[in-house]
Amino acid sequence: MFEVVSIHDHMRWEKILHLFQASDIYYTSQYFLSAMKLDPGEALMFYYIDEEGEIAYPFIKRAIEGQSSAYFDITTPFGYGGPLVRAVKNIPLLIQNFLAVFSEYCRQENIIVEYIRFHPLKGNAELFKEHLNLLPIYETFTLQIDPGSKTSSVQSTEQWENGFVIKKLGTVRHMFEFLVLYYSGVRRKEDADSYYFFTNDYFEALISSLGPNLHLFGAYHENKLISASYVLTLGDTIYHHLEGDLEEPESLDATKMLLMKIAEWGRDNYYQFFHLGGDYSEDQEERASIKEEISNMPASMFYICKKVHNRSIYKQLISEEESDVIKRYRNL
Repeated sequence: MFEVVSIHDHMRWEKILHLFQASDIYYTSQYFLSAMKLDPGEALMFYYIDEEGEIAYPFIKRAIEGQSSAYFDITTPFGYGGPLVRAVKNIPLLIQNFLAVFSEYCRQENIIVEYIRFHPLKGNAELFKEHLNLLPIYETFTLQIDPGSKTSSVQSTEQWENGFVIKKLGTVRHMFEFLVLYYSGVRRKEDADSYYFFTNDYFEALISSLGPNLHLFGAYHENKLISASYVLTLGDTIYHHLEGDLEEPESLDATKMLLMKIAEWGRDNYYQFFHLGGDYSEDQEERASIKEEISNMPASMFYICKKVHNRSIYKQLISEEESDVIKRYRNL
């Protein structure tokens, strides 16, 4: 059996997540509310149960633009996601049964294609590797925070370190300062999809939806903000969500110091893990190496996937540019 839960049924959505012990910001209804500013549509959770176990799969159902007939695609939000699996008996059989039922659901709902950003810390891509064409995008890195470390704290005060000032900033007050850095970084990525030039509406929705689960940190050099990061928090984990910097000689050192100070703040606020993310572009190799250097856990691969449910209609409706799944769904 299955149930389709709307994001408007917030209590039911969160209750299902609780069944999976999924204390992860990327699955919450609050996060989906902000993500729909990037992917306008209807946020739904497909909740499947059989004797082998259960699967919860939240996604955004989007109308395909410019079509007189009602055709849709579905996507997981920007960030991480994909099905959550809780097996009672046979995991492969549970996955197989779920995919059969979900494919029929997509057929009935005129959903012609599905895009999934799997969650590197959940390992859910591994469960579907026999059934879906997974695309490995990049390694992501995680720092397990040592609660016994004795380094200084960021908190709300300024911290001088190697010529940089690290500050915890107001998510609203300093949003536009962050946007200057964010757009600067995106423009330097020559192959960046236009999707990633996020509008003010997205950041405002992120702030209003996530409230105390969203934090902003910045690194200053000679009184100028040169690197900043928005992070998400829930449960025991901090996620490095969005970053921006200026094209300055000091930017890489500032970014490294900033990440280390965020980890210290996490320690003081009883978080256990800081997921630093990773980077796809070749011009971001130095940044990725910083994250790898800071991390102290094995790297986890970020996978994406495209599954076509109606190939004939897909070929008619989706342009070659739009079908570049890596460029569009790799995250930034």
